[in-house]
Amino acid sequence: MKRVYGLSAAIERFSQIRRPGAEGPKSDGNGLFDHALDPDEFAAHVIAEVRQHGADGLLRISERLDGIPLSFIEVPQKLVRSAPEGLSGESREALDLSIERVRSFQETALPAGWTHESGEYGEIVTPVRSAGAYVPAGTAPLASTVVMTVIPARVAGVREVVLCTPAPGNELPHRAVLAAAALSGVDRVFKIGGAQAIAALAYGAGIVPAVDVICGPGNVWVTAAKKAVYGDVGIDGLYGPTETLVVVDQNSDPELAAADLLAQAEHDVLAVPVLVCIGEDIAKRVEAELDRQLKGLDRSGIAAQAIRQNGMSAVLDTPDEAIEAANALAPEHLCLMIEAPHEWSGAVTAAGGIFMGENSGEIMGDYVAGPSHVMPTGGTARFASALSVRNFLRTTPFLNLSEESLLHTAPAAATLAGIEGLGGHKAAAQMRLKKLVGE
Repeated sequence: MKRVYGLSAAIERFSQIRRPGAEGPKSDGNGLFDHALDPDEFAAHVIAEVRQHGADGLLRISERLDGIPLSFIEVPQKLVRSAPEGLSGESREALDLSIERVRSFQETALPAGWTHESGEYGEIVTPVRSAGAYVPAGTAPLASTVVMTVIPARVAGVREVVLCTPAPGNELPHRAVLAAAALSGVDRVFKIGGAQAIAALAYGAGIVPAVDVICGPGNVWVTAAKKAVYGDVGIDGLYGPTETLVVVDQNSDPELAAADLLAQAEHDVLAVPVLVCIGEDIAKRVEAELDRQLKGLDRSGIAAQAIRQNGMSAVLDTPDEAIEAANALAPEHLCLMIEAPHEWSGAVTAAGGIFMGENSGEIMGDYVAGPSHVMPTGGTARFASALSVRNFLRTTPFLNLSEESLLHTAPAAATLAGIEGLGGHKAAAQMRLKKLVGE
């Protein structure tokens, strides 16, 4: 983990992490296309194939990418419904607790419509009709991501929620993923992944229905497809590799700080684990703990590469500088493992989620705390928010003006229309006045 000193050096290192010099990935889809394409080009070709050929295109793409034919697309509902029966008691209890807490959090966050006391204007809040959750299956069975994407949609009142998660050939998705789908209330499960799954959810493909909103994380190919279909369908956001910034001071527990950094680093070699230290001594202690704990980690190769390539330890002088550094990075996860973290959280202006104190480790947010763990990455926390019930709601303003209000406001409307040279607008306002008060 590279160590830097001072706020300016920390911010410069952040920018280097965000702007890697290497060229991005390209793929010909195992011969699906006649030359290698970047993610945006790849997504465009896959989407065109699915839109033109529907389920046949979906099957052809999946067979080429997986190397074997896709035997079926939809997981039989009886297999989904029975999946929880195969869980151990401990696993079932853990999933139930996660669902309970996520549902409670989202119910509390549920916005309500409102009407002004005059009754003349307000907003109506309604759910979208359908939603599609995408859950990756690259290196881990992400049952928790099922909960974190599906429960917010269900709390919003979405009528139909479907799930796409990849599984090749005649294989089924992991039992824990299917169990989470059953317990969270998924209506249908499709064993498709990649850009082709996003295309199917956006435009429909045979038995896969088109939805109104697509949510969930994915690799660079999935993200490119979400970006391409946005506008024809709603999306929750564009997600890159996971990021965690842990702020520590002389009173922090270096063992816990190292454990939280490793918990994110083991996700992906592209993960971004960042340590911000108020003082050099705690930096040395956490770095030593990272080396020690890496040796016993099952996914130590992945974590070590992420730390080596993208990790950083920044030594700063004050909590103010630490918060300024955090706001500059706008991390997905901001862990304030410092004394009196609540006193500093109000100064945070850009973070996907804030985890205050050593009891509130980011790992708790990943699984059972309550908020969805699908959070903005890549600096998008400057303007984006964590996935929530709000992603599945539409807010529609309404007007119900009285004659008195019309008399008061129509002249101004007519004047403004005249300024803009829009005669039809002006006439529509003046006509209402004439009908009320005459010439």
